[in-house]
Amino acid sequence: MNAWAQKNRNMGNSVHVKSVHVKSVYVKRVLVLCAAAILASACAREQADDEATTAEAQPSGKVPVTTVSEDARDLYLQGLSMFDGVRITEANALFREAVEIDPEFARAWFMLAQSALSTAEFFDAVANARASAANASSGEQGMIQALVAGSENDQDGQLAAWNSLVNDYPDDERVHFFIGTVYFGRQNYADAEQHFSKATEINPQFASAYNMLGYSRRNTENFVAARRAFEQYIELTPDEPNPYDSYAELLLEMGEYDESIENYRKALEIDPHFTASYTGISINESLKGNHSAAQSTATTMLAAARNSTEELGALAQSVTAYLFAGDTEGAVQSCEDFLAVAGSVGNHAAAGGMHDYMGDMMLVAGDSAKGREHYETALKHRNRASMNAANKAQAERTHLFKTALAAMIGEDLETANRLAADYAAAVADAGTAFEQRRVHELNGYLAMSSDDHETGAAELAKANQLDPIVLYWSAVAQNELGNTDRARELAYRAAYRNTLSPNLPFFRNEAIELHDSLNAT
Repeated sequence: MNAWAQKNRNMGNSVHVKSVHVKSVYVKRVLVLCAAAILASACAREQADDEATTAEAQPSGKVPVTTVSEDARDLYLQGLSMFDGVRITEANALFREAVEIDPEFARAWFMLAQSALSTAEFFDAVANARASAANASSGEQGMIQALVAGSENDQDGQLAAWNSLVNDYPDDERVHFFIGTVYFGRQNYADAEQHFSKATEINPQFASAYNMLGYSRRNTENFVAARRAFEQYIELTPDEPNPYDSYAELLLEMGEYDESIENYRKALEIDPHFTASYTGISINESLKGNHSAAQSTATTMLAAARNSTEELGALAQSVTAYLFAGDTEGAVQSCEDFLAVAGSVGNHAAAGGMHDYMGDMMLVAGDSAKGREHYETALKHRNRASMNAANKAQAERTHLFKTALAAMIGEDLETANRLAADYAAAVADAGTAFEQRRVHELNGYLAMSSDDHETGAAELAKANQLDPIVLYWSAVAQNELGNTDRARELAYRAAYRNTLSPNLPFFRNEAIELHDSLNAT
């Protein structure tokens, strides 16, 4: 048995059978990224129709809003306000009303895609936005071009479209905001911060830009500057839940758990349905070791759910709470409950994600065969999901990545290396930035399986630095190389950073143990 697989198997047994959950796509962090789509400047296409708004109503230098109906426009702007406050369910309903009044309202279809409560709704909205783009302004057409590129995993095309819009509308703060989120998603926080800062220069009252500025600084661990940005966000919108939730997330990352819970509760006092705050409270309680309180919060979150999307988010959080508590039976039951809800509404994308993570659970336990079974089931669900061809191709690539890991854990290194090569080739042809990091992740693990810790450390340094699993194995590799200080730093980050990551429960105990042992030397 190779050393990597032996250590992985031993760790899995030491904490019982673990499972990783699928976060709802509307978990707070994703919501913040989606909020980049808010482009609230206004005007309308010139029409003879008496209901049409006029070009004269357009703020200078901003991407216009094109609709033949003032009522639809008003609903759109109300939805935009809700979306800006990360009240996605309410925003979604308002955007839906807007396109019912004006079915060719391209900008509203664009925002309906951003606020979609299911994969099927997202792709339907993308298709309608694309179909109605001809009736929109050139700026809106550029936005839809970026949306379509993103939906097809064409990240270069997406960035090019937003760069074009920045050139055409340099004084539109929301265009800078959107391109900033693209850079943020690529983990290019310097460029992200530059555009978010520009947005606040153009409009010092633009609250959401301060929010993302805080996140960009938080992800570079510039906590002092991040705190200032979130405090400004609260000052600008004190009656919205999201500013307190964002600040609470920073405090969670900083290990200030009690103050974090206090701010999450402030968000829930404003909006009892602000589900991200339940997630944050539950994780805080788990990290404090209050496992019954963490699970109780997930139960409250489930009781507050208004739709299947929120139910799935609550059940996913229940899985997390059980994982932190080391309660295998409870975690598995919550996984099954999740799959039952996903099945009842035909949400194959969510079901596929859960099976993928259940496969990961099996790998941690050393059961590569059972892991592969879950990965096969995950792929079948994703092939049945309402996704476009590009996303189904990505699902095939994900399957290659996962089965390569399974082969490695099963000590079939010949198969693992072959699948890894296939995955690298597929990613080189059509992969995203996230997948490119996964190529390095897989190469790092394979190197460590052959006790090549130098290559392992170098490859993992190019992998996703927000993934606690990557950070933990990076710490192991550096420790094997005798780089104690670097190993200690990585072990700390694996245990105490990226606190909303669904991968945090996997090796957190082992990361703490490694960190403490290195501190003692």
